[in-house]
Amino acid sequence: MKCFQRNIDGFYDVENQLPRYLRAVAEEGFERARTERREIDGRQAAMADADRKRAYFLDAIGGLPDERCELRAERTGRLRRDGYDVENVVFESLPDFHVTANVYVPREARDEGTDESSGEKEDENRPFPGVLFCCGHSDLGKGAAVYQQVCIDLVRNGFVVLAIDPLGQGERHQFYDPETGELPRRNTTEHTFLNQQCTFAGANVARYMVWDGIRALDYLERRSDVDSDRIGVTGNSGGGLQTAYLALVEDRIDAAVPCCFITSKRAYMDTGQGQDGEQIIHRAIDRGPRYDDFLSAFAPKPVLVGAARSDFLPIEGTRRSYERARSVYEQYDREDAIDIVVADDTHGFSPTLREATVNWFREHLRDEPVDFRTDSPEPIDPEELHCTAAGEVRATFSDETTVTALNRAYIAANAPDAATRPEVSDADRYAKEMRERVRQRFDLDRRRPALHPRRYETERMDGITWEKVFFPTERDPTVVVTGIVARADDGLEASGDPLLLLYERGTDDVENRTPDIRDLVAEHGFVLAFDPRGVGAVRARNVNTPLMNGGDYDDYHGTKNKLAADATMLGTSLLAMQVFDVTRGCEYLRDRLGDGVDVAVEGHGSMALHALLTAVATPSIRTVSLVNPVPSFHEMATSPDTTIDHGLTAHGVVGTVDIPQLLPALHDREIRWTGAEPSRYR
Repeated sequence: MKCFQRNIDGFYDVENQLPRYLRAVAEEGFERARTERREIDGRQAAMADADRKRAYFLDAIGGLPDERCELRAERTGRLRRDGYDVENVVFESLPDFHVTANVYVPREARDEGTDESSGEKEDENRPFPGVLFCCGHSDLGKGAAVYQQVCIDLVRNGFVVLAIDPLGQGERHQFYDPETGELPRRNTTEHTFLNQQCTFAGANVARYMVWDGIRALDYLERRSDVDSDRIGVTGNSGGGLQTAYLALVEDRIDAAVPCCFITSKRAYMDTGQGQDGEQIIHRAIDRGPRYDDFLSAFAPKPVLVGAARSDFLPIEGTRRSYERARSVYEQYDREDAIDIVVADDTHGFSPTLREATVNWFREHLRDEPVDFRTDSPEPIDPEELHCTAAGEVRATFSDETTVTALNRAYIAANAPDAATRPEVSDADRYAKEMRERVRQRFDLDRRRPALHPRRYETERMDGITWEKVFFPTERDPTVVVTGIVARADDGLEASGDPLLLLYERGTDDVENRTPDIRDLVAEHGFVLAFDPRGVGAVRARNVNTPLMNGGDYDDYHGTKNKLAADATMLGTSLLAMQVFDVTRGCEYLRDRLGDGVDVAVEGHGSMALHALLTAVATPSIRTVSLVNPVPSFHEMATSPDTTIDHGLTAHGVVGTVDIPQLLPALHDREIRWTGAEPSRYR
């Protein structure tokens, strides 16, 4: 049987149905946001809304660590420059999790007899305001010339500036191999990989970025040359994100300038672009925080929004979020404390934004005129700014931990038995509870339309009849799914139940697997090779621009990643939607073959998870076949070597609906394993 051609052989335009469905769900979230904003009619309402969005954010990223470890700050070098010094500093934000940083210090602040990096307040006269500088997505981190220039302009204007390397950048590459020097992942690819691991655990990689920023503020305010009552934070792109996140959760910040980050969820969704892992906050579209919430929650403190007219982040969204936040500042009678500057430039910390940032801090942290004009400060060789001898923390500290290890510890603390198959005293009761959990977690009981299947293109060959079928799975807007049926003609008896067959490439694999399907028909009599949405014949069109974001359909920043990210921010997942579709495939089998019929399901690779979840949710599935199944969510969340599959991204599945928890709920079913040992999941 030939596979489906484009748009279900011309019967139905399906290439846009998944993005369209996600957008329709998002519109409900956008409408809720509009309602919430209208209800902010005073300071008390504004403060309550800020508290709510802060709680949502912390819940989505998995909270913050409970205790502050010793910073163990160490100054590893000092550079003397024209009018200022640069200190190279290393501190620990978590035990054995080192942050590399440069401290730009005005020359007149230097007391050669004082070691400020010790963290001790030896001089109570701390005359200089401090600024935490958060680096964007440059592999050089704090060493990037454009970021150095911001720090140089600030220090020359009388600020002590602390620039830190974000994890995965500068000297903090998480996958650097100290023995070989190899770096298989770096920068934003690290962020996205690590975020999937954190997402499985119910957190976000931003948890560790925010904590690095909090501990950086701890270090900054302990310096004797810093006035801890005058602290600012700024950054561009990924640094703008860190600035916004810190402004939401950290009371010590007195002024903020997030650059080239603020837009709107709706405007960014329109672009079809992918996002980095730390940007994908669970339920951000569904409940917030949305971009304007980061500004509104900072009220009434002074915040300047830095933007670029020709940014890939749509300026239209930036202006909308600014105006929405400004309306909240009006509730405090502090419209003067929020402003926007738009550079006639593309994405980046341009001279226009650099100048505006310095003047904003001059006005609000130094009470000085806003008359600074920037030039082109000469940056330092990035290697001179290294805080470690090897230029990598993993090559310098033998016990250096990683985000993967931290995620492993997070799981151990929050779900200590996540990797262990639970001991069950009442198997039937456990199966019922797990069925309810899966159905609730993946919203499997939502309304659904009548199937009204359409069948066509029938072929008969060697005792098997092949046909194509499609039917709606969601009611509004319409989303359809597809399948290829192979059924035994009269006279060919089968011993097994009718089979729902799930390949990773769906029906696109049918032609290549015809011999295998023939064998399955001989056993089951009726086989439905099935495409849940986004797979096979109903695969979505490419929704982003590869030249901008890179990646093919399944890759980093590819279409699947983009769709999975949108789903996560809506509070669901591709996995949840596809499991819903698989339950609809089971309904089709029972509708066609008789409501009392039992069915079987076979999942290959990642689709083995879909098969397990559907079986737990569907008592009529009596046989589950798992062919070369992927590792458990727990294993994928805790191993640095796992292969990333954006289609499996789902928030908080470790320890709740993972393979070890699912298997006991199938105690009365037949489970067949091919290419994996069941003991691996116990």
